[in-house]
Amino acid sequence: MEKVGILGTGNMGGMLLETMIEHGKINETNLYVYNRTPSRNEAIRERFPQVHLASDIPSFLKQVDTVFICVRPGQYKDIIDDLHWSLTEHHIVATITSPVRLEDLEELPARRIVRTVPSIVNRTGKGPMLLTFGHRWTEEEKQSFTIWLDQFAEPIPIDDTILRVSSDIVSCGPAFISFLLQKLIEAAAKETDISSETATKLTETMMISYGELLRQEYYTLRSLTEKVNVPGGITGEGLQVLDKYTEEMFEEVFRETHKKFAADQKEMKRLLC
Repeated sequence: MEKVGILGTGNMGGMLLETMIEHGKINETNLYVYNRTPSRNEAIRERFPQVHLASDIPSFLKQVDTVFICVRPGQYKDIIDDLHWSLTEHHIVATITSPVRLEDLEELPARRIVRTVPSIVNRTGKGPMLLTFGHRWTEEEKQSFTIWLDQFAEPIPIDDTILRVSSDIVSCGPAFISFLLQKLIEAAAKETDISSETATKLTETMMISYGELLRQEYYTLRSLTEKVNVPGGITGEGLQVLDKYTEEMFEEVFRETHKKFAADQKEMKRLLC
């Protein structure tokens, strides 16, 4: 893992690059990047001038020991031939793409295949990163890789049977929660005299402190609700409304994400075969 490559620096790949440098203390000179989009390379060159920028995938893979594949499912078709021809047995291949099956990637020449599903919260140098190893790792290698990830994330081993719902919670979850909080802010500004700016500031400050309550283990999610919901108080009135309108809401969210996941898996299987 001395030389690390990131194939694709979109939202998640770019976040991983920044996090590895700023929180993982990985020297820029040990990082390699390949992008199809020149403008992304220019942005990286401006911010991290010592990161190596590759012009093609074969030359990129020759330089790295570990490669994080950070492309969307449909983009695999553009890189799969290069991966087949340019990877070696000694590479570590980490995919962040949940629909790709590890057993399919194990058809590539690399012996060690792993899935590392990040979350935007990893940008803080903390937060969950879902971790599933392929079949050909030794226990010592798994331990070493997990310790390395722990520099800039909290790796959480999971089984593939709960991959999608786990990703919904840790990877999609920040977007889901942000969406709901934005609705809270918009409703506050619409129904009362508070400005959007003030409502946003209060909400963000509340959420930062809320996270600290959980981190420092003052409360669990359930006990926090019980603590704030004083019998006969105003919070209870609001909770009744939320209970009414959220019934089956998240069940439907999971049904839809799993439906999309199944379709993506089918397409990934076709591309990798």
